[in-house]
Amino acid sequence: MLIRLATITDAPRLRELSETTFRDTYTEYNTAENMEKHVAKNFTIEQIEKELKDPANQYVVCEDGDNLTAFVKLVRNHSAKGLEREHAIEIERIYVRKVFHGMQLGRKLIDFCTDWAKENGFNVIWLGVWEHNHNAMRFYEKMGYERFGEHSFVLGDDNQTDYLMKKYI
Repeated sequence: MLIRLATITDAPRLRELSETTFRDTYTEYNTAENMEKHVAKNFTIEQIEKELKDPANQYVVCEDGDNLTAFVKLVRNHSAKGLEREHAIEIERIYVRKVFHGMQLGRKLIDFCTDWAKENGFNVIWLGVWEHNHNAMRFYEKMGYERFGEHSFVLGDDNQTDYLMKKYI
């Protein structure tokens, strides 16, 4: 498995991976209408290409041959309440294909992103995790993240709560 920074040529595979992993993770907890609204807004090829071209974003991908197996979307200088004075970077998305769960790809991606963030002068990484995603929260805690707040996440028409977690690096 190779972990690397994404390029614009990854857009089609990244679009498919984004949609697939999001649906695999959240379909059973949300209405079909809200899922469709979210996917239509966030996972089109145009949206992924726009994000890849935006210097505020940095995608990191894990690939196995020609297949993308996992990814992270980082957002530079995007702060949350309580981190305004920090040089912060957000992990906006981190997803691994179901068939690769248990292979430590999440840990490897977090480690890669932490090293990359340090090299680029950031002192804190933060993320939002759905309040009901207890497995993810335990994973982030094992990776050294601590809860520091919460914010709203709108999925379609549904206003949900994400817990905010941070790690100083």
